[in-house]
Amino acid sequence: MDVTFHRLAGNLYFTTAVRADGVTVMSPGYDRTSAIPHDLAHFVAEREFGMTRGFWGSVAAGALFTNMAVTSGRQKPHAAERSKRIIKAHADDIGLAEAVAGTIHDAVEQDLTPKEVMSGLRALWGVISPAPLPIGDKEIEAVTAALRREAGRWSAVPVDQGLTLNWPLRAEHVPVPPSGKARTGRRSRKARHQR
Repeated sequence: MDVTFHRLAGNLYFTTAVRADGVTVMSPGYDRTSAIPHDLAHFVAEREFGMTRGFWGSVAAGALFTNMAVTSGRQKPHAAERSKRIIKAHADDIGLAEAVAGTIHDAVEQDLTPKEVMSGLRALWGVISPAPLPIGDKEIEAVTAALRREAGRWSAVPVDQGLTLNWPLRAEHVPVPPSGKARTGRRSRKARHQR
């Protein structure tokens, strides 16, 4: 999946994603005060941490969030149902991705030290899970360095141009049961009598 972050005047932006199924989706950007788009921070954090079920991984799998719109391509049958199932199945991971991306975004925007970032992540992680935080200082340094690199590329993008990044992680597809069929695999009584 290719994701393009389109720069508008000021700190405004929007994103488009061309999924593997040929469908292009658009999402508006909401954070007008940040130099780095929040969606770019999401992309980098999820990519670097291998989060296949976060926001961008869900989009790659076929999720269409309420603020998104299809701008080109033809969706497969049952796309709306599949989207709902993906969002439901990935809900916890989407929440975790939001927390991690927000923390990494703040770290780069505010030039925080890895120790300050770890403190913030530990506090968030304590709410999410009783298990130890599976991220250490080295991972934080690598992810914040990756976001700084992409932020540098973003800052060079002129208004009305875009920065395109490839989503390298495999999409986790959520199956959608065929509609209109009995659970036993046999045709319904009505269908059998309509020959």
